[in-house]
Amino acid sequence: MKKRVFVVIGLLMVILSATFTREKKQIEKVVTVAQGAKPKSLDPHMYNEFSSMAITEHMFGTLVYLDDEGNVVPRTASSWEYITPTEIIFTIAEGIKFHNGETLTADDVEFSLNRMLEKPASRAMVIDMERAEKIDERRVKVYLKKKSAPFLSNLATPPTAILNKKDTLKREEDGTMGIAPVGTGPFKLLSWGDGEKIVLEGFENYSEGAPKIDKLVFRLITDASSKMMALETGEIDIAYAIAPIDYQLVENNPKLQLIFKETTTTDYLGINMSKEILKDPELRKAISYAIDKKGIIEAIYLGKGTEAGSVVNPSIFGGYNNFKDESFNPELAAKIVEEKGYKGTKLKILMSENPIRFQVAQIIQANLKEIGLDISIEMLEMGALLQRTTAGTHDLMLTTWILGVTDADTLLTPLLHSSSIGGGNRSRYSNPEFDKKLETARKEINPEKRREYYKEAQEIVAQDVPVIPLVYKMDGIGMNSNIKNFQYNKSTMRNRFEVIDREIN
Repeated sequence: MKKRVFVVIGLLMVILSATFTREKKQIEKVVTVAQGAKPKSLDPHMYNEFSSMAITEHMFGTLVYLDDEGNVVPRTASSWEYITPTEIIFTIAEGIKFHNGETLTADDVEFSLNRMLEKPASRAMVIDMERAEKIDERRVKVYLKKKSAPFLSNLATPPTAILNKKDTLKREEDGTMGIAPVGTGPFKLLSWGDGEKIVLEGFENYSEGAPKIDKLVFRLITDASSKMMALETGEIDIAYAIAPIDYQLVENNPKLQLIFKETTTTDYLGINMSKEILKDPELRKAISYAIDKKGIIEAIYLGKGTEAGSVVNPSIFGGYNNFKDESFNPELAAKIVEEKGYKGTKLKILMSENPIRFQVAQIIQANLKEIGLDISIEMLEMGALLQRTTAGTHDLMLTTWILGVTDADTLLTPLLHSSSIGGGNRSRYSNPEFDKKLETARKEINPEKRREYYKEAQEIVAQDVPVIPLVYKMDGIGMNSNIKNFQYNKSTMRNRFEVIDREIN
């Protein structure tokens, strides 16, 4: 009798265990990420602002990818071959599926590459391309206008995503391309809503294997304290750019974990050289000498950063940071201002609505006041900031350059080349010698020679001071302790959300 009872109990335990396991498996694994700004569009070719790319990088595939060391490796293209220095044949990987079930073909690649030439975000990445032509079902030939060393690296960026030709043409016609595009990435769009809560779901037919989580949600939370509260209550699972003042809060919470992520970003102060008074290189140098970069790092970033000597982060190919000897010299700065008669000069710093950046601006304001300059600060909504700085009506601009590839050209050309005035070159900087160094480097295939050209270009910028590099900072990320296997690409800062997991309690 007892034996029968034990058998029955054992069977019940097995059944209950199996039921519990099945129910546990049925619980969706959802990871929610805080977004600091509403994305303008999910059309990857249209915008290169971070809030859009943070989402599209998970929805789309590119022809190539950069590994952690910055090497170009296959992705949508299984291989490529330079037929001549200006002709490349890409062979398309077999069996890659779009989110709508269609198979990626050479038609899609040809269409996508040629479309990149017509759209604002992607055009800068493929500026050296003349056209793309389909050879057969699996091969596409790219014609370059001239030799271009950074071209392949540029094809690894989110704005060079490969699209579904048929679906894109349809959505461009009905006006839904920006809110319902189709890619080949690890996650597909489930819901756009109003852009303030975007829901992606794992794509089972992703070429590198289905993601471990079921859904990836991006929620708009602009206020830093609200973001922190949402993290503590579990409303969100991952929060980037945690304010340094909150590091200890995260570290002391057993439900949370704090991770520091290396970045390829540079915080800098841009100087509008079209303003008459700022045309004087001595005044620009005085402003640079007066800024206490070390003080900014200690006070604002709690030591999680490095003084920047160049606007190119040293983790990027071609980066050079050996300019520190003259980085902080307030006595010399004050002397220049006094002798040149600039005492009392009024200048305004424009910046986006960012509380941490505002604190940086306040330190700069105090530094420049000490040498006799009268500095005011104005915070603007991002659209208004870009409009005013593009038009060149500003004096100084405090911002961050977020670079997603490992080549100095992708920063120096849009930020400082004279051809970019009216676009990314908000300093309105023009130096033929600097332009020539960049153009020579762009055509040079030998890596060491390219490094030397980039070094010389950065030395020219250091003398001209159109921008003042401030900090190479670390990104403090607050995260739910249930999130496992968080990874990112060290070359591009791309998050590998397709490999993270969420532990179900």
